Amino acid sequence: MIEQTIEKRMDVSRQLEKEMSQLRNLREVLSRSGQVATNVSSILDSFEHRLARLETTILPLYQQTGNLQRRQLNTEKTLQELDYVISFYNVAGQVEAVVKERPSSIGVPQYLEAMNRLAETCKFFEQNNPQSVEIENVTSLFEIGTDLLSKEFRDELKKYQKPVPPIVTLELLEEEEVSEDTISGVELMPPGVREDLRAIATWLDKHNNTDRLTVYAKLRSDALSQSLKALRDFQRSSSIERGGAPGSLNSPGPLRARVAKLDSTSKSRTQKISNRKKIVKLCRFIFFRANRMLQKAITGHVSSRRQGSPGNASYSLHGSLTPPHATTPGTVGEEGLEDSDVELYLNQVTALHRLAFAELLLSQQLVPEDRVTRTFELILRDPMDQLVAEGEGLASQARRSVGRGDHQAVLSVLAMLRHVTNMQPEYDRLLTNCQTSIRSKFAAIINMLQETCVRALEGFVESVKSDGERALPKDGTVHEVTSNALIFTEQLLEYAVTLSPMLQRDPILSASLSNLPRGIDLSLTAKALLGAYIKRVLVNLGLALVSRSEAYSDATLKAIFRLNNYNYILKTLHSSELLNLVALVEPQCDKLYNDQIMEQKRLYSQSWSRVLHYLVNHEDVPLSVIQAGKLRDKERQLVKDKFAGFNKEMEEMSKVQRSYSIPDRELRESLKRDNMEYILPKYQAFYDKYVNVAFTKNTEKYIKYSPADVSNMVDKFFDVAA
Repeated sequence: MIEQTIEKRMDVSRQLEKEMSQLRNLREVLSRSGQVATNVSSILDSFEHRLARLETTILPLYQQTGNLQRRQLNTEKTLQELDYVISFYNVAGQVEAVVKERPSSIGVPQYLEAMNRLAETCKFFEQNNPQSVEIENVTSLFEIGTDLLSKEFRDELKKYQKPVPPIVTLELLEEEEVSEDTISGVELMPPGVREDLRAIATWLDKHNNTDRLTVYAKLRSDALSQSLKALRDFQRSSSIERGGAPGSLNSPGPLRARVAKLDSTSKSRTQKISNRKKIVKLCRFIFFRANRMLQKAITGHVSSRRQGSPGNASYSLHGSLTPPHATTPGTVGEEGLEDSDVELYLNQVTALHRLAFAELLLSQQLVPEDRVTRTFELILRDPMDQLVAEGEGLASQARRSVGRGDHQAVLSVLAMLRHVTNMQPEYDRLLTNCQTSIRSKFAAIINMLQETCVRALEGFVESVKSDGERALPKDGTVHEVTSNALIFTEQLLEYAVTLSPMLQRDPILSASLSNLPRGIDLSLTAKALLGAYIKRVLVNLGLALVSRSEAYSDATLKAIFRLNNYNYILKTLHSSELLNLVALVEPQCDKLYNDQIMEQKRLYSQSWSRVLHYLVNHEDVPLSVIQAGKLRDKERQLVKDKFAGFNKEMEEMSKVQRSYSIPDRELRESLKRDNMEYILPKYQAFYDKYVNVAFTKNTEKYIKYSPADVSNMVDKFFDVAA
């Protein structure tokens, strides 16, 4: 225990001694550290003192050096500004020679660069030294350059103010769909010229020179008008050279198709134009051949329709289809609507759209974007006015023709209206951003043509009534009014869709659609409206025929006249699509005409009453007396009177009815058959009853005709040559 205590004390003593030794070492280190700190502080104080002395010595020098540097910088800037200002004083002399030359002679880019320097110089003097003498020189030179640029712009436009060749325009008319690719082939001016003009236009627009837009629009408008005139003149001259008659102009389709075929191996549209003279010569030959074939086809069709019923060229009609006031060969009549003028106008409508599209693309290249629409409107104004004026002129001619009774002229107006209506969506897309005043011009053409058609259609209905007052045919054949009305209405069939908007304006015609099922397509609606109009024509035609036929003093001829006309109407309705259209609004149309035909046949059969009076009479010789062969004088005289009366009436009737005309063979043979079936059995019985009776010594005087002879006489009815 004691040893452990002693051991612990010894350990504590050793530990204490060790700690004391470390304490001494620490004090020594602390003493040395204090000494080092004192030395460093002394050094820093010395350094601080030296820095203070250095600052006192160097700072003025630094400040002086900075001032010198700023003076140097200011001097350099002043020299630069002086050089910049001096350069403006030298611009006039440097660019004068360039500016006074034509821009095209030295190159438009170089000329515009010189003009930009002048513009900058003018701006400098206006802002910094408006009173400087130099500003007058610069401004004068700038105005000279601006005038030369404007003149260059105008001269280059005039240089390429050439009409588009008609062959190229005809090719555009052949295109079903028009796009930038198809129109890009129309080279209104070379690409290099377009680039120069665009650069000039941009510069002039930037410097507030807007007169050039007016100049541009006027020149391009004139070029567009010249292109349309060139096309019109080309087609007219081609028609004359190939021997086309006035009023007949072939469609340019064959020409354009053959041109495309001949030029299929060409590498560019430029090559096509360069060879167009050869092409035109060949195309004119093609035109001539096609025209001859077309004229033969049209002549055959018209003569067939005018001379007979549908499908029967021998169907003779009373009168001609010539309007009452139409001129005859060798006389000078009023101006009428020529088919050639209509054809030309249709091409002008399409050509204006195609060429206007090309002008729009050119304007987009040469005119600032925000002014393209306005410039395009200025370009289109005069050509559109001309198109409207031409349309009004043709419509006026059509109205005059209709006023003279030539209602066929309305068909030309309908052809115009259909084409213009079909072109309207394309014009709407072309004129999308244009003002209403421009867009309304094309709509005005449609409205004008529609009004002309409406008046003509109404006038035609009235003419059917009034024309019924013309001289009646002496032979009771089909009246001219009937044939004209049916031919005209049949020609309206192909314009059903075109006529629909106009016919819908008539409340009576529109009301006739009430019986049609709902939801029918527009095509069927258009046909129903046309059917309602045709029904109106037929109703007025029927009233006119009935009213006018009352002028016949011969009731039989009256029945023949009505029968011929009703039969002609019905057969024409059946041979065309007319009946299908009328049936949409009048399902009983066929039955009504058949009933009228049967009624007129019944009335015609009454013409036999005077003949039958002698064949069927209550005063007759009893059969028993005949069989006994003992006729008294009174009875013999009765038989003589019967045969004599029959012979007289039959001869008179044969003479009269041979002068009647029934042009339709089927109807003619039908009436003959009905006559035979009606009269021959009665005469046969009468003949058989008395042929062997001794009622006279002069049998041949009274029994002149056997039943076979009567049959032959009936068979010669309606044949003036018999």
